[in-house]
This record gives sequence, structure tokens and C-alpha cells, in this order.
Amino acid sequence: MILRRLPVLAVAVAGIGGLVAGTRSAAEPATALFSIRAAAWMPAVPADDVLTSSWFCPGVPAAGAEGTGGEVVIANPGDAELRARLAIVGGPGEEVARAVTVEPFGRVSIDIDEEIDAGYASAVVEIDGGGGLVEQRAVHPAGTSVAPCANAASPAWYLAEGFTAEDSVEQLVLTNPYDWAATVDIGFATAEGSRQPPELEGFPVPARSVKVVDMADIAARDETEVAVNVVATRGSLVVGRAQIFDGGGRLGYSVALASPALRDQWWFANGLTGADVQERYSIYNPTEDDVEVIPIVLGITTSEFIPIEPITVQARQVTTFVPADVEGMPDGRHAMVFSTGDGTQSVVVEQALTRTIEGRATSSVLLGAPARLGDGYVARQWQVAIGADEPTTEGIVVFNIDNSDATVTVEAVGADGPEPVAALTDLRLRAGGLLTVDLIDPAVVGRPVVITSTSRVFVQRLLPREEGAQGRTGSWAVPVAE
Repeated sequence: MILRRLPVLAVAVAGIGGLVAGTRSAAEPATALFSIRAAAWMPAVPADDVLTSSWFCPGVPAAGAEGTGGEVVIANPGDAELRARLAIVGGPGEEVARAVTVEPFGRVSIDIDEEIDAGYASAVVEIDGGGGLVEQRAVHPAGTSVAPCANAASPAWYLAEGFTAEDSVEQLVLTNPYDWAATVDIGFATAEGSRQPPELEGFPVPARSVKVVDMADIAARDETEVAVNVVATRGSLVVGRAQIFDGGGRLGYSVALASPALRDQWWFANGLTGADVQERYSIYNPTEDDVEVIPIVLGITTSEFIPIEPITVQARQVTTFVPADVEGMPDGRHAMVFSTGDGTQSVVVEQALTRTIEGRATSSVLLGAPARLGDGYVARQWQVAIGADEPTTEGIVVFNIDNSDATVTVEAVGADGPEPVAALTDLRLRAGGLLTVDLIDPAVVGRPVVITSTSRVFVQRLLPREEGAQGRTGSWAVPVAE
């Protein structure tokens, strides 16, 4: 069975019509940009009018320890040769730089731990003429983690879902890609309240280097809730988080970007409740004012609306929401949106999902996806540079945020460009509904893919935690900007 269709909760979709702008006025002709976005968003394939696109990766292990490593993948979705400059940075003074050429519709993989010796190393890729797509894959004995790279550095970064219970490890990976030092203040919140350790005020991150901060070393040991804010008092940087889950009901590995901004809405395409599933959402409010957050369940099979009381998140605190605790919540897959309701850009929301299959747990953490700030843009086309390297059931989840039925087509990128896959063409997606797609056709295995919908959608991939594993780890596909 290639395709699984999931009915929708139409009344709920209609109820959130105002959360994302339904229409956008015609855009004025834009001037070309140079490696800068107008506002913080999620990683996105840039529009065609940029002169240069830059990508900043959150970091991979590069010390050469057995079973660990990582790679950066540069994909060229266009029909012209792509030229890029790659810089890999580790500790202060540890840097490797070289030119990279990617053939039309091709991709190049760079083995980071073969290039540099560092606890964690980060890559910066600058592409002439814009275009391109850059993602990373981090490898650890606890699992494999795929993440898109950021389009820009930022002076502030936020994380809501940290975890150091039992033998679990959480590390902040701070990358300064610039030729001048950055200085940051690092604060965090747990179930016991918020803290600002003096040793993390004015914390230096030298020029063109990576610094790693272990949360257990700053009084955040054996915590089941750890939210973090990193705010630069000088310069800008890139913040990733590496997590090894080992205890406290979790098992797995995750490396991903923090959020460069607080937002009023956070969307999730792949919620799951049922036996042997633990799902929770952490909501972090690092501001000075309390805020109310409204959770809304979408895409479920029942026709009944599920009322949920707004959640008050106190200033500088983190709180959690568990869908399974909601009365009337059915088992199965669902989507979620969290909203402040009044447009207040004040929270960050992350999902933690642990699923146990055949006695083996797999934990995955995912930052929510926002609409683009300013115009409410949500993409109709999404791309993936790192897809399924083996036949994978339920490898893609698509959530339709519009109130109209749509069709979805998955194309595999080959030597001659994107090629439609017969079994994955014009798949029906109901209004406000969810669609899961099996990546088992030989045409899509081991190749980049393009997912195109006739409606606005959020697209998440679910890749095996390791070769042959039933467990999945989640990451967003990359939206194509307009």
C-alpha cells in the first residue's frame, strides 16, 4: 500500500482560518539579495532573485570516535552547474575551506569528520547565484539525525525541549562563522524555574569556531524539561542542539537547529497517540510577560471538535502539553497548531515523540514550523536533499492547512531533473487533512525528492533511525520560497 489517507476535522480547520493568512497580494518586483533574509523563518530554498545563498549547518560529531561522524549534502535542483564555497570550522584555529562544484540536478556529500578533527564541527556553504539546498546528517551509535541547515546566522536562538534525565546528554553547539568574536548570554528554564548562571553571562565564542556547552555542567543535570535561550550581546552565531537520549523513557540521537525567533504560531504535521507512544509538546516563553497559548488538534479521524483550554505559560518558564491527556483524544496520527491567539511573538514550541516498536524505543525531537513572518506564506512545494536510503514506509507526512481538497505529487530528482513517480502522482489530500506516503518505489530510494501540492502544506520526513530499523526520526522537508 503506497498511500494512506487520513480524514480531517473540517470544523477545526475552519476555526483556525485566521491563523495563517489565506491570501497574499501580488508581490512587488524584488531586488536581488546577498545572503540575507528579510525576517527569520525556517530553513528554505531561496527565491531565484538572490545573488548568493548561504547555509549554516548546526554541527556534526567530528572527533573520530567509533560509530560517530557526519556529512553535509549540497543538492543542486537546477539545470546549471552550481559553484559553492565550503568552510568547515571546529575549535579556535581549526578550519578547512575549499571550493565545491555540483553538477546540474546532482548532489555532493562531504564527510566532515574526514576533513577536520573536533568534538563537533559545523559547515558553512556559500553558493554563487543562489539556488541549492544544504542539509546535514549526524551519526551516533544511538541513531542517525538529519537536519536542514539555516539560511542565516542570528543574534538570538531558542530551544524548548531539552532532556538530561538519567544518562541522557544535551549539548549546545555554538558556531561563530564570522571573522570577529561573539559574546552571548545563555539562560535556561526547567520545571523548577528559570536560571541565568553567572558563568554563562558574557560567554565568548571566538571567531570562526565552534564551542560546545554541556547542559549537565551548568546545573541542568537529570532534568526532564530544559528550555534554553542564547542571546548575543555582540555579534551573531548559529545554535544547534545535540541530544543523546539514554534513559527516562527515551532512546535515540538528535542534532538540529534552534529557532532564531519567537513566534505566535507553531505547526506540527506528525503527532501520534496510542499504545507504546509518548508524545509531548514543550512551550517556552522567555519573555517578561505571561502568555496564553491555544493548542488545536487537526487532521484527526473523528468529526468531533476537541476543546482544549488555553495554556498559561508564565514569563521565562517552560510548560508541557500531552495530547493523550486530553479528554476525547483518539488514537492515531494528527496535526497540531499552537497559537498565542493575538499575534504576540513570544513562544517557541517543540515536539518530543517516542515510539516503541518490537521493544525498541526511538525518540525524536522536532521544532515546530512557522508560517513566514509578515505575509503568512506557507509553501506548496518542498524539497529534500537527504531522502530515504532504503525502502521506507510512511517516509513522508503532508498536512494540508487549506480548506479545500488538493493533490500531491512526489518527484525523484535524477540526472535530467525531477521525474514524476507514477505511483506517487496526483495523490488525493483532503481539506485540512493528513497524507502519509511510502518511499518504497526504487525511483525515490536514495535520491532527492520534490513534493508539490496544489494547496499550502507542511511536509515532514520520517527516516529510519538506523539502517534496517523500524523506528523513525522526524525532520522537516525544506520549503521553496517565493
